[in-house]
Amino acid sequence: MTVNGTGPNATINITTVPTVENLRVSEVTNSTINITWDAPPDGYTVDAPYAEATDSSTNGVRTRRPAGAATSTWHMFSNCDSFREYRVFVRLVSAGGDKSSNRTITVRTLGKAPTGMPKFKGSFAEIRSLLIEWSAPDLWERNGIITNYIIEWGETGNLTT
Repeated sequence: MTVNGTGPNATINITTVPTVENLRVSEVTNSTINITWDAPPDGYTVDAPYAEATDSSTNGVRTRRPAGAATSTWHMFSNCDSFREYRVFVRLVSAGGDKSSNRTITVRTLGKAPTGMPKFKGSFAEIRSLLIEWSAPDLWERNGIITNYIIEWGETGNLTT
């Protein structure tokens, strides 16, 4: 902001910094988030993008910041936690150091295979049928939402009496 003159005839010039346009997620895995955006207007650069995730185990915020400013129209955050929701922030900086407001998107990394096994038991329901029951692995072993179970079976040998 610049002010020319004083009193009621003073002129005030306010320069606003445009925001990042078309910020979007281009790819997400269980440990990475790729984001893209349109090239900034001439005279502006992209400030270092960053991602925040609320860490429920410490009731705090975990932030991922790359080193330095972004020089292109994309960035990849790596070593993210699986099945975690992140808020991603990107903003522009003018040659004079003025910064725009953050452009923000929310993205969840994908889950990965459970580290725990379901707890199951089997019993004979009839002479030629088997009843199988199971419960999901403990919550901290799920690594995401379990959407289905696959049961494989086969004959291992002949039973004789």
